[in-house]
Amino acid sequence: MDYEKIKQTRNDEGFGKRLGIVYTDVSEGSCDAELVMKDQFLNLHRTVHGGILLTLADVTGGTAACSHGSSVVTIDSNYHFLRAGSDVTKLRAHAREIKAGRKIMVYDVTIYDQNDTLLGEGIFSYMPTGDRQYE
Repeated sequence: MDYEKIKQTRNDEGFGKRLGIVYTDVSEGSCDAELVMKDQFLNLHRTVHGGILLTLADVTGGTAACSHGSSVVTIDSNYHFLRAGSDVTKLRAHAREIKAGRKIMVYDVTIYDQNDTLLGEGIFSYMPTGDRQYE
C-alpha cells in the first residue's frame, strides 16, 4: 500500500485542507493528524468548539480506514468530550484500528492538545465504498 499517496491525497483534499488539517503519518490501520488552532475554531467560552474536535476525529479515523486501499464513508460515531480545550495552540489526533472488516471498519480516535492533555476520545465506524483509489 502506498501510504504516502494516501497522506498526500488527504492533505490536498478540499474540506480538511480548508480547515488546515495536516496528516502527519499514515500506516496500516493508523493515522496521525494535526490542526493549528485559529480564532474561528473557538466557541463563545474561548475554548475549542466541539465541532472542530469531532471533525478532526472523524477525518483522522477515516484516513486510517483508507490505509486498506478503499475510500470510506462514516456510518457511526460515539465521541466523548473529556476536557475543555483552553489555551490550545495545536490539536493532535491519533486513530488506531480496532477492526478492519470487509463491510465495517472500526477505529478508536483520541485528540490531545499541544501539552498532551487528552481532550476527547471516540469510536468511529466506516464502510468501505469499494473505490480502490489508494492502491
